[in-house]
Amino acid sequence: MELLTFLLFNSLYIIGFYLAIQPNMLLDWVTRYGTRLGRCFEPIGGCVTCMASVHSWPYLVTYGFGWQWLIYICALAAVNTIIYRHTLADE
Repeated sequence: MELLTFLLFNSLYIIGFYLAIQPNMLLDWVTRYGTRLGRCFEPIGGCVTCMASVHSWPYLVTYGFGWQWLIYICALAAVNTIIYRHTLADE
């Protein structure tokens, strides 16, 4: 149960960061400068699903590196996509 709660909070952190870097938001400079990286910007802030790979660092800090981390990234990407599509994609 603890890991599911951790997964949900990690997903909310990613979606919050994604919203904060949108135009006219608090961290919009991240997108302005980050888009210079091209497709490499996707996991940093260009795609909610792709962001699970880079922004899963709280799991690494808390639980360490192991094969479970790969499963966690896949689950995090799925949760990010589900939450984003059902709540924010219509905006």
